[in-house]
Amino acid sequence: MGMPKHLMLVIALTYCTSTLWAQVHDKPNPPTLDYITNDLSTGHITIYWTKPIHEPQYPDPLGYIIYIPMNYETLDSWVPIDTVDQNTFQYAHIGANGNGQRVYYRVASQGATEPSQMTEKHSQVWITAEYDSCNAELKISWKGYEGWDIRDTMPYQNIRYQLFMGNNIDASTYEQICDIGAYGGNRYTVKNVQENLDYYFYIRATRQDTALVSFSNRYLIHTKMARRPRYVSIDSVIATNNGNWIYYTIDDSTEITDFKLWRWEQPDTAQSIFSAKLVESFITPTQSMSIDTNDTWAARTRNFYYKVDAYNGCGQAIKVSNLCNSIIPKLKPKGTTVNVQWNEAFLDTLRTPERKDNHIEYALFRRSYTINDPPDGQGSLDTVATGLTVTEFTDDLSAFKGQDPLYRITFGYYVEAYEITPGNSMVTLSRSRDVFTEILPGVTMPTALAPNDNTHSTNGNRRNFFKPVINFEARYTLTIYDRWGGIVYHGNEGWDGRNSRGEFVKEGTYLYRLIISTSDAGDIVKTGSVSVVYPK
Repeated sequence: MGMPKHLMLVIALTYCTSTLWAQVHDKPNPPTLDYITNDLSTGHITIYWTKPIHEPQYPDPLGYIIYIPMNYETLDSWVPIDTVDQNTFQYAHIGANGNGQRVYYRVASQGATEPSQMTEKHSQVWITAEYDSCNAELKISWKGYEGWDIRDTMPYQNIRYQLFMGNNIDASTYEQICDIGAYGGNRYTVKNVQENLDYYFYIRATRQDTALVSFSNRYLIHTKMARRPRYVSIDSVIATNNGNWIYYTIDDSTEITDFKLWRWEQPDTAQSIFSAKLVESFITPTQSMSIDTNDTWAARTRNFYYKVDAYNGCGQAIKVSNLCNSIIPKLKPKGTTVNVQWNEAFLDTLRTPERKDNHIEYALFRRSYTINDPPDGQGSLDTVATGLTVTEFTDDLSAFKGQDPLYRITFGYYVEAYEITPGNSMVTLSRSRDVFTEILPGVTMPTALAPNDNTHSTNGNRRNFFKPVINFEARYTLTIYDRWGGIVYHGNEGWDGRNSRGEFVKEGTYLYRLIISTSDAGDIVKTGSVSVVYPK
């Protein structure tokens, strides 16, 4: 029995209506672009998407089309770069450079006649950094993942950013240095970074509601700075009458071009800040000497401390030499001896702690000039003492007796101070200027005469005889005067207290005039008074 005609009509109408309804749209629905991520080692980008939900009125995708912007500045025009089949839901863009620039992608479903609408654009996290060389900091900033910020599907706070840092190209060795949510900011500062070192960074972005993970670009920054000098040292300070000569050594492989020679009057930084004087600025590390002609006269009595600083482009002293000071000798002649004293040489273990085991030694030198030597010549140089660890020495000049005459010889002294290592090597030298003295004629006159006392004084002189005590060979004439200017005695043998008539004079004060005759220095005149007493 056949189907009734009216039932066949209903079935036919229902089929036609369903068919017409299923073919309302020619374009398929777009897929859902889930995320893109960067291969840190290659910069290749991989795109992941989900096919659209099947709806009868939309045709199913025949494949998927990958788009990139024609202009990365405006992002207003997109061009297809490849197409995959309907069963493929990821794409590796081998030609991408995700480490070199921020990349953008969109995906569309391929239809029979035309593609679907494109998805929203996605872009990986983009990280950059700036080097603050003056503060030794790296200032990291980044742009967040673009495409996950649609509020109705995924709140901002569901994004987690983890910042990683390393010093080589192998990203697997990097360490996480911070963990920031989307609302936690997009900046981070790495402090105390080292100069001339590679620093690599990347960010791992996680969409925590779905556990999708996207890697940013791998960013490389080199903390380029002019190469610091490995060493800067003051080698010697040589004092002269016209200034101090400072010799120094600087590592000539450095790229630093800003050096300053400073002078202090105290070894302590806090105290010296008020007396600091810039002696010279220079730019070449091969320079090895400067002359300080400032305050030349003050340099004769005050010891100065010198150091060389090397500065970076931020005006910061990045390498400081040791302090080395000048030596100032002082002379105290007495009889046939000269006592020489000087200030200590400074051993700088604060700026150069590696020198803590070093020690200071001194040497004393003497130049002698006779009347026949040119005053600007070298004289006769002798080493008086070496290996001294104290800052005083008394030089005995009795060996010069018999020369013509001793008191006409000029003696010049200078001191050298050495900083010595445990291995007995010298690392610094400070030499004083020459300081001169003469051994003047030593004349001592008694202050009293006791004509009736036959004893001797504590220094061995007779109490009843008045005559000069001279420490060199010389002839003399002695004249004694009374209070009215009359001559009581005149001779060259000394006075026993008698007048010209052979009578002892009365107690009282008498004046004398002593004339010492020398062969080449003329007459030396000395005047004074003597008291005549008659002890009971």
